[in-house]
Amino acid sequence: RPGFYKKQKDNFAPRFALAYSPDNKTSIRLGAGIYFDHFGEGLVDIFDQQGEFGLSTAVTNPAGLFTASTSPRFTARNVLPFNNNASFPGGVVPTTTTYPYTAPEGNFAITWGIDNRLKTPYSENFDLSVQRQLPAGFTIETAYVGRLGRHLLQSQDLAEPVDYVDPGGGGDYYAAGSALSKLVDANGDNAAASVQPIQYFEDVFPYMANFDFPGQSATQAIYSDEWAPFRSGLGATTPLADIDFFCFSGTEGVPYNCPSNHVSRFWQDQFSSLYAQNTIGMSYYNSGQITLRHPSSHGLQTDISYTYSRSIDWGSDSERSTEFTGGGNAANNSSILNTWRPYLNRAVSDFDTTHLLTVDWVYQLPFGKGRAFGGNAGRVVNALIGGWQSSGVFRLTSGLPFSFFDSGWNTDWQEESYGVAVDKSQVHAHKTFLSNGTPQYFSNATAINNGLINGTPERFSYPGEAGERNNFRGDGYIDLDSSLSKSWDMQKYGALKFAWEVYNVTNTVRFDPLGIGAGLTGGSLGLASSELTDQEYRHMQFSLRYDF
Repeated sequence: RPGFYKKQKDNFAPRFALAYSPDNKTSIRLGAGIYFDHFGEGLVDIFDQQGEFGLSTAVTNPAGLFTASTSPRFTARNVLPFNNNASFPGGVVPTTTTYPYTAPEGNFAITWGIDNRLKTPYSENFDLSVQRQLPAGFTIETAYVGRLGRHLLQSQDLAEPVDYVDPGGGGDYYAAGSALSKLVDANGDNAAASVQPIQYFEDVFPYMANFDFPGQSATQAIYSDEWAPFRSGLGATTPLADIDFFCFSGTEGVPYNCPSNHVSRFWQDQFSSLYAQNTIGMSYYNSGQITLRHPSSHGLQTDISYTYSRSIDWGSDSERSTEFTGGGNAANNSSILNTWRPYLNRAVSDFDTTHLLTVDWVYQLPFGKGRAFGGNAGRVVNALIGGWQSSGVFRLTSGLPFSFFDSGWNTDWQEESYGVAVDKSQVHAHKTFLSNGTPQYFSNATAINNGLINGTPERFSYPGEAGERNNFRGDGYIDLDSSLSKSWDMQKYGALKFAWEVYNVTNTVRFDPLGIGAGLTGGSLGLASSELTDQEYRHMQFSLRYDF
């Protein structure tokens, strides 16, 4: 059988490097190259854990298809429930399964897979650095480092509802659906409000006219019975499925008057969502770096480095993740939300840190025999003041990004889009603490949720939108670990060493941005629930070690 994807024998990876030293204190280096990723292990991991037809099959009842009275029943140890004359999607009761497996029509199932036209992911790397020797043993290096990722793995819904264009000249669905969503917001979700006809809905759904009363436009019926009731809940894909795929009113529980030969214009009926891993992703990393170094001399060794950077991508999950298994405050950190316009996902990476400062040092304190202070100390004095050493590591970054998520599914059936800030002056993250000590990143979280019904200061996305990904910043890392040690040289009897080590010296707690409540209307908006590191408070340890 063929593999997950075809072999590619034309992956060419050239490299170029140049080093030049204009004098004995300066070095200039530059380099560029293309680097291919040895990928595939993550895809195997997905199949191993999540299963696929023929390997480890899980058949899930599509939402709303069976009821308590019609669901298949277990009757005997050797009889599969689907074979006991139970109703099955499309009216077909499977008795055998052949491979390749063909999903039944009418199933409207939610599942996933892998695009068999994957290409090998690769990156284009390039850098330019200048290093200069300074007095007192220091060296300084400045550098530009860039990396462009291509053909990166992303999850894309191959069954997403299409942006159907009205043959009668009423435009496309995204524009018409957005116009209707704007009316819902303007009317505060009032389903009884009167709206003017929108040509798109009149042309594409003429059978919706007169549904509630004679003379009612198709637009009015769709607005009152579908768009307004579901705007703040299930989102736009549910009313679209009701009027186009199911031909059934989700609010009144009666069929719509679809033509007898009606065929969905927006979905094919095997899948409501078929997310597949493919290699359409792109990323962009650019950074300026400066590093000051002091090699071990005069009792000091240290590195001080600062990086100013920007990392942008279409999704930040690892290749082993699917829309069901992604991490963070939602599973769609790497899912493409608009299959037809994947670039809408483009934003700063989940791990983007604009500023990064790191410092490490080992310093032998200048006390004791042969040192700057107490250089002539006797054995007793030297035993007290000599042999002390300080060391540590310090790391500080700017805040990590996070996003808001819709309460419903406005563009994709399976994954919610991101929310959109209408008034950015009213929607910005700033950490405070509630009276019970819980960190809250939006002091007006209640006002933000209450305003959703009118579409301000935050609104749900419109059909076709991916929303605003990673437009807020939470905490970054700050961590200082340090130690103070003292050694006694006992010559032929060995050595004795005392150490006092402290972790998280500043006793600082930082909260994980991916653990911040980000679901609009979820009740926990802005509340942090997890910490960024395991070191939640200061730890100390003391040791006494004898070497012989």
